[in-house]
Amino acid sequence: MEKKSLGVNFIFNLMKTLMGVVFPLITFPYATRILGPEYIGKVDFAHANISYFSLIAAFGISSYAIREGSRFRDDKKRMNTFVGEILAINFVMVVIAYALFGLALLLPVFDGYRKLMLVFSTIIILTAFGMEWVFNIYEDYKYITIRSFVFQIVAVIVLFTCVKDYSDYVTYAFVLILSSVGSNIMNIVRSRKYIKLKLSFSKNMTTHIKPMCYIFLMNVASSIYLIMDKTMLGYIVGDDAEIGLYGAAIKIINVLVSIFASLRVVMTPRVAYCMKTEPKEADKLNEITAKLILMLSIPCAIGIFFLSKRVLILFAGKEYGPASLALQLLLIDVVIASMNGFLVNQLFIVHRKDRWASSVVIVGAVVNLIMNSITIPLFGKEGAAVSTCTAEAAIFIMSCILARKIFDMGKLVGQLLQSVLASIPMVGIYFAIESTGVSDLMVILVTVLGGIVSYFAMLFVVKNQLVREGISQALAKRKGGKA
Repeated sequence: MEKKSLGVNFIFNLMKTLMGVVFPLITFPYATRILGPEYIGKVDFAHANISYFSLIAAFGISSYAIREGSRFRDDKKRMNTFVGEILAINFVMVVIAYALFGLALLLPVFDGYRKLMLVFSTIIILTAFGMEWVFNIYEDYKYITIRSFVFQIVAVIVLFTCVKDYSDYVTYAFVLILSSVGSNIMNIVRSRKYIKLKLSFSKNMTTHIKPMCYIFLMNVASSIYLIMDKTMLGYIVGDDAEIGLYGAAIKIINVLVSIFASLRVVMTPRVAYCMKTEPKEADKLNEITAKLILMLSIPCAIGIFFLSKRVLILFAGKEYGPASLALQLLLIDVVIASMNGFLVNQLFIVHRKDRWASSVVIVGAVVNLIMNSITIPLFGKEGAAVSTCTAEAAIFIMSCILARKIFDMGKLVGQLLQSVLASIPMVGIYFAIESTGVSDLMVILVTVLGGIVSYFAMLFVVKNQLVREGISQALAKRKGGKA
């Protein structure tokens, strides 16, 4: 298969990610104002709980399939055999997931949420049989981007035409499904370009189970500190409005982290492909990924820390202002969670260090569970934010210790220091414009735009490696174009 340009892949995946950013920027402010914190909280609580069953159905298949399939994607016969075995495992896990879901619906704690959970349960099968991993293996980001864009446009139309008051919260759940996994329906048709669709219940299936189990354990543990905060807020505090406020803060964090995850999503299949034939190139790609994540996430976290209340009010409405402290606490997650995504999913998984990946995330899950039990009863949503950050920090520290054996973390210190230093002028811009008494929107715009210009100007002054290489490549392409 012809190698696709990493730059083109990144642009398409970034476009898809930006659509994932723009979509909530359009829909969430509308939904929060129509439904209010209470019904937003109901939807978030049901959505969070259904995620556990989606994890069972997914069974770590996507990460495993991308890692292994990328290594022999040019071998059609071997690839078709591999896909048949993966789909067979997927089918069994979907059946198990729906059986457990049916039993869970009988629990009294879900009284009042059953209709929502039944609606959200379609995510289980759409995620499992969407086979997104096939298109990641073959780096078909153009298709993924166009397909996602079309379905998100449809979702926006449905939202604005069908969600008119708080009683339409179930319809809002349909909108979330349509925008996130509805497009997976198209994958069945498109996947035939690359593979044959068939279930293969062979003895060789068992060779996939063990590594999948490690990844599954990692994903389950991840869900504890990514989803458990909302579910425990519901169980302990029992206030849908509190969940809704916290959900608004988490939504902003997730949007930011997803942007930086797009770097990893593009790089991971290529790193896996290079591991066999060009290990030095794989190491170089890992270093670039980590440095880019630091370069982009640090100023983003610092900027929004100062703009937190204004961003929340603009994003969700005045009712959500009380979530500003939770958002500020969570902003450390923008940097740490993005780096954890690189260390666990790109570094450990691709290097087949499945035990490392699962063990660090399990440690984070245990820390999160203990901290949630202590902090949520005392501080509510702010306690959940502290617990989430503590868990991510635990994962990061343990991952850094393990990663030393396969990756030189010392290479990132320079980028870390330069990014912090280059963010200082942005803070000065914020205080200067904030003191003039202009509107919140103007404060946000001037801080963001001025911060971007001053940040990259500072990086250029301190001779940042990525900025200098980027400028050199751009000039070389320009000269080549003129020639």
